[in-house]
Amino acid sequence: MSIGLKDIAELVGMSVSTVSRALRDDPRVNVKTRQRIRLIAKNLNYLPNQAAKSLVTKKTMTIGLVLPNLRSFMHDIFDGLERVLSEAGYNILLGVSDGDPVKEMHELKLLMEKRVDGLILFYVGGVFNQNSIRFLNTINIPLVLVDRYIPRSKFDFVVSDNENGSKALVDYILDLGRHKIAFIMQKEDATALKDRLKGFYDSILGRGIKLRKDYVQSGEGAHIETGYRCTERLLSLDDPPDAIIGSTGDITIGVVKYVTENTGMHDRLMIAGFDDFEYLSLLKIPVSTVKQRTTEMGREAAIILLERTKGLSEDQKRVFLQTELVKRHGLTG
Repeated sequence: MSIGLKDIAELVGMSVSTVSRALRDDPRVNVKTRQRIRLIAKNLNYLPNQAAKSLVTKKTMTIGLVLPNLRSFMHDIFDGLERVLSEAGYNILLGVSDGDPVKEMHELKLLMEKRVDGLILFYVGGVFNQNSIRFLNTINIPLVLVDRYIPRSKFDFVVSDNENGSKALVDYILDLGRHKIAFIMQKEDATALKDRLKGFYDSILGRGIKLRKDYVQSGEGAHIETGYRCTERLLSLDDPPDAIIGSTGDITIGVVKYVTENTGMHDRLMIAGFDDFEYLSLLKIPVSTVKQRTTEMGREAAIILLERTKGLSEDQKRVFLQTELVKRHGLTG
């Protein structure tokens, strides 16, 4: 049988309101009485009624989080925000969109029905998806976007500085003497990808190198298969590239897979990409990467959201986290 405030009040011979105040550490109850009541509550394994508490505080102490999947990249984001929210006394309710904008809206609606105090979203709706953007604009609780943002919108966001990260990677490849660089990406309307492609273009053009449209390949989804098939097409060109960049971790692994299955490719092709995983350093084929501060991304998003729930911030928060270039190639490429 669960113990309630009324049970504790009867044991100590006080009113329910006095017991409630004591458990909230209200100074209107003297210190000794508060300590006595709290000790009794602890010994009885009393658990506060969160539903009743939320009626008083107008808060459920829950935050809704929607991610496209639960892979390692997402784990790092979750780890960062969970630490901050847990310390602040918040629990997380999780929804998974599977990269589907329609399911994403459904998950957000379910979380709002749970009366969460705020939302953190890895947005998959796309820059030009007006249905998704219109829906987000109807949300009347704090909302922070992670990894991707919506240009010219009101929403706070925490993302990687993808443009400069991409530019630094291409500059590094060019400095190693590789001038025929290809770029593989998925067909997706996402700011992270657009910024990475822009950084690629800016670096190439900034060195006075002519852009080749056939060196930019794309496929459906950020899958290993996309990297594999696009690499196959690139290396079948009459003048194939001498370096390939994958726009995501899985696409980069697809490039590696193709090269390892076709002998002789490794010596003449440099492989690089976004997202850094521990096992990349174990591969026989070196892969230089742009490492993102994903744990920090989650942490910063949680901090911003907590500020919003307290009404401490008015101006839009736009955070671009600096990336790190992980160099695994020598001067010989």
